[in-house]
Amino acid sequence: MNFLSKKILEYHKKKLAEAQDNLKYHISRKEQLKDIPENSIESKNQEKMIKIWSNNVEKIKKEIKKIKEKN
Repeated sequence: MNFLSKKILEYHKKKLAEAQDNLKYHISRKEQLKDIPENSIESKNQEKMIKIWSNNVEKIKKEIKKIKEKN
C-alpha cells in the first residue's frame, strides 16, 4: 500500500469513527425523547438523523473496503 492510499485509509477510518459517534449520539438522544410525548417532532428529527448517519457509516465502510481490496 502506497503512502497516499495509507493516508486516504486513515482519513476514512477517522471519518468512520466520527460518523459512528454521531450515530450513537442521535440514538441516545432519541431514547431520551421517547418518554416525553411533547417532543414527537424532535423524535422524528432524530429518526431522520439516525437514518442519515447509518447510511453514512455504511458508505464509509464500503469505501474502506474498496481501498483495502485495491491494495
